[in-house]
Amino acid sequence: MTNIHLFSPVKVKDLILPNRIVMPPMALGIAASEGEITPEMLEHYTLRARAYHGGSTYDAGQKFAGANTRAGVGLIIVEHAYISEEGQAHPKQLGIYHDRLLPGLTKLAAKIRSEGAIAGIQINHAGARVLENAVAPSGIPLPFLPRRSRQLSQNQEDGPGKAEELYIPFEERPHELTVKEIKELTEKFALAAARAKKAGFDLVEIHGAHGYLLNQFLSPLTNRRRDAYGGSLENRLRFPLEVVHAVREAVGPAYPVFYRLGADDRMEGGLNLEESCRIIPLLEDAGVDVIDLSGGLGGYMKQGPEGFFLYMADAIKPVARVPVIVTGGIKTPQFADMVIRQGRADLVGIGRALLADPAWAQKAWLALNGLQF
Repeated sequence: MTNIHLFSPVKVKDLILPNRIVMPPMALGIAASEGEITPEMLEHYTLRARAYHGGSTYDAGQKFAGANTRAGVGLIIVEHAYISEEGQAHPKQLGIYHDRLLPGLTKLAAKIRSEGAIAGIQINHAGARVLENAVAPSGIPLPFLPRRSRQLSQNQEDGPGKAEELYIPFEERPHELTVKEIKELTEKFALAAARAKKAGFDLVEIHGAHGYLLNQFLSPLTNRRRDAYGGSLENRLRFPLEVVHAVREAVGPAYPVFYRLGADDRMEGGLNLEESCRIIPLLEDAGVDVIDLSGGLGGYMKQGPEGFFLYMADAIKPVARVPVIVTGGIKTPQFADMVIRQGRADLVGIGRALLADPAWAQKAWLALNGLQF
């Protein structure tokens, strides 16, 4: 046990996160048709960035957190934004592929920051999981990697995110990316990261999980290449590392870069934790400042015991030199605080609990102080 707890600040480069609570990227499917920010998105993130007691500090029961504690979400990482028009994963996904999207992105970052939270955004290319004209490391059948449908639910009760639930079979073989195309996509990741910085986001996160393009290169199940980008772990990691290097160059040495690592495919023959432990120092050396852990080709999970991805942090945290985020069904303040106090992770992602209750963080602060909401 340590004196570090859920509401302790943590420093990433020169950026100070006011506490250890992270709202992880969760796709809503409520952007405009070409990926533009909508009023609904602004409202969604503003509500969850807010500290509901009316300020950024809480002046009662200071025995737990201290006088300057933020009783709200410390960091919001905005849902995955596609870096090129060909890389879109699902209908009404947020975009960051062109400068014309900057006004909306700038407004979103400003809204989050005005409420006192740190604002980050995740950038992504869906690869074989794009809506049309799938691309991948290898032109092989991928029946276990379905794509999302352009069809949106008409059921109003389904609410945001229902687009994620509608899948179509992966019938054709994806186009195998050429080395030239890999280099072009690396540049598009860099340009997207530069837009994130220009829009006023405090950090950018590269998406390398959930069966999307970078995860596809890393997994031996989806990468059967025989050139410098396939085969050994080092070769499979080559494209992700090139993306990290390019992003780092685009945003400069002081700007925080996170990497969401699909550390375990949870499929026989796929990427496993043993390999992921070898990956961590290479990501760090390339310029990654925080490792955000989640599922690989098997994706995230919607049900399971509280902290169902904590086993990943238990393996990764001992070998990491940078802070580690763990998500996965963490619902209660007591469990989240336990993870931090025991040193099993440095930050915790609170996903669906924050979708259900925007005031989760304030209620967590009060509960851990023995106070009533």
